[in-house]
Amino acid sequence: MTIKNVCPGRRVALAAILTEVDQENVEHQRGMKAMTIPAHNFPMCRDVLVKGIKFVVPEDLNVSGETMCSPRKFKARFIANNIDTDYTCL
Repeated sequence: MTIKNVCPGRRVALAAILTEVDQENVEHQRGMKAMTIPAHNFPMCRDVLVKGIKFVVPEDLNVSGETMCSPRKFKARFIANNIDTDYTCL
């Protein structure tokens, strides 16, 4: 996934939320990860590509109604916010 417009020297908090969708389009929770994306040192704000977010999803939670190795449908959602700001308490 890509985090848009990250400025230099700013870390980003990122949450990845995984759900599995059954045959009636009902979503079932499968996992959530929260991570810190390190700051970059490029001279301008830029998009940051995040790769390799992995989830372990046990086969016994399969809601497809099929047997092992059958296709499953997942949705991933992401929430991101800046950690570092220019704000200071006076």
